[in-house]
Amino acid sequence: MADRTDRLDRALLHHVAELASLSLTDAEADKLTAELAAIVRYVGELESVDTSGVSPTANVQIERAALRADEIQPGLSHEDALAQAPRTAQGGFAVPAFEGGTK
Repeated sequence: MADRTDRLDRALLHHVAELASLSLTDAEADKLTAELAAIVRYVGELESVDTSGVSPTANVQIERAALRADEIQPGLSHEDALAQAPRTAQGGFAVPAFEGGTK
């Protein structure tokens, strides 16, 4: 299997950081690039594990999971929900617009 870390560089990390609205110093970018490459290599190692005899599962130990009955509960009124909001607009929460949008 090809090493997936060959496509992982500072330019890609800065691109992902920009998409997440994060600003990184060069030192942070170097450190995160190395850490992310190590994670990708480890996932590659996990892909080589033979799981053909293991049945798929979405949740481990579901039999023991503490589940409560799904019952309708009273919630906040519309007015109460908006009362603590720093800004409201048009009957809802006002949030800052994303800058840059799609490229």
